[in-house]
Amino acid sequence: MMIVIKSVEEDTISLPIELMTSLHLAEGDAIKAILEGETLRLARLDSFLALRGTLADDEAFDEAISLLEQGWQSWPVLDSA
Repeated sequence: MMIVIKSVEEDTISLPIELMTSLHLAEGDAIKAILEGETLRLARLDSFLALRGTLADDEAFDEAISLLEQGWQSWPVLDSA
């Protein structure tokens, strides 16, 4: 199979609908492209990581993540029985 991919955006790869269907992908799905030698692997990003990429420059999102991390750090650890 030979597929020619053209993209007008620097960080976007457009796939033919037949390939998207066989990979069970829908428009807007976030995937990570991994180049290994001459092989291109596509890995689905989990929803949170996709959201983080979308909001990479959002200060409010960064503050919210920082607050969550502080909450996890301060969570009391109970002695196990």
